[in-house]
Amino acid sequence: MRNNANRTLISGGTVVTPTTEIENGTVAFSDGKIVSVETEPHDSPDVDASEKYVLPGFVDLHGDDIERHLFPRAGERVDTTVALDRCDIANASAGITTKYHAIAFEDVPDDNRSIELAGLLAERIRDFNRDTGARVDNRLHMRCELTNVEAVEAVSQEIKSGGDLVSLVSHIPGAGQFAGENTLAQRYDLSSEVSEANLQTLHTRRNDVSEAETRSRARQITKLASDRNIPVASHDDETVSGVDNAAAIGVDISEYPLSQRAAQRATDLNLAVAMGAPNVVRGGSLWDGPDAAQAIRDGIVDILCSDFRPQSLLSSVFLENGEPLKDRILRVSTAPAAVAGLYDRGRLERGARADIIIVDPDPVPSIARTYVAGDEVYRSA
Repeated sequence: MRNNANRTLISGGTVVTPTTEIENGTVAFSDGKIVSVETEPHDSPDVDASEKYVLPGFVDLHGDDIERHLFPRAGERVDTTVALDRCDIANASAGITTKYHAIAFEDVPDDNRSIELAGLLAERIRDFNRDTGARVDNRLHMRCELTNVEAVEAVSQEIKSGGDLVSLVSHIPGAGQFAGENTLAQRYDLSSEVSEANLQTLHTRRNDVSEAETRSRARQITKLASDRNIPVASHDDETVSGVDNAAAIGVDISEYPLSQRAAQRATDLNLAVAMGAPNVVRGGSLWDGPDAAQAIRDGIVDILCSDFRPQSLLSSVFLENGEPLKDRILRVSTAPAAVAGLYDRGRLERGARADIIIVDPDPVPSIARTYVAGDEVYRSA
């Protein structure tokens, strides 16, 4: 239902803009854009948001939850189109209106990740839009495993074909989140179809690439992406020198830094620092990385990503940490949109794209409605 022909009014809730929180405010939108944000309620709105929150839709720069829709359990593979559709619904119901699917270009011992599968997903994501049934804005985040030359070649081609974000990944045994002797075995269940021989092959292949070669590949990918105005993230920065190297070749984002010092150095060098919303909600990292909530208090986190759990973005927003609500929302809307170059969205302001969510706070925060470019794409029962 639309008020005044082509205009839709959402009124009565707490409207959160980048600068303030408006009790009993009103958001009006028309033709896919916000036309006004008002401080007064309307008597006959199209949508009554009383006792709810009206927020900008979330922009998720790194979510690999598509893998859980493709492989819901060991040995089961869901059709790619079906999995992408189910993932799209899940994200719309979690308040995510712009989704960067983090697709791993790497070959691993099990069947859940491969360069071939990554290429297929990249193609399907590029073709999955509003005209083909998508609810949210689905985009491609290419995770490039630098220790694999075939992955570097594949990502290079995908960048030329049209990607939206690329991250530089070096999952080397004994370093970063794979430090220690048994972490590869812990990552891949040897009781399944993963053999010890396959695991050893992966271990050897990744360790055989020199640091100089890895840096050369990183420069190659970064230049190719930058020439096409595609933002680049450095994944799992562990040391200050690693952050320095990333900044020197033009990286834009330090994604999931593995130490407080690395995150601080990235901040000092004006790189956007992205951490995981599940880390905040859980109260710590699964991989002995920095506590994201503490990093927020220290002022060194710009962006939160869903990682593998879309609902974590909403949960992180309503987890009280002493900050104004508007500041918590910035990390999941305005800030990620800006670093991705999407200046048309991520905020409730006149002229912005009408990506809007309505949140019911009781009994726990949940999405009541989701709008993408002014179209309602999700409504709770």
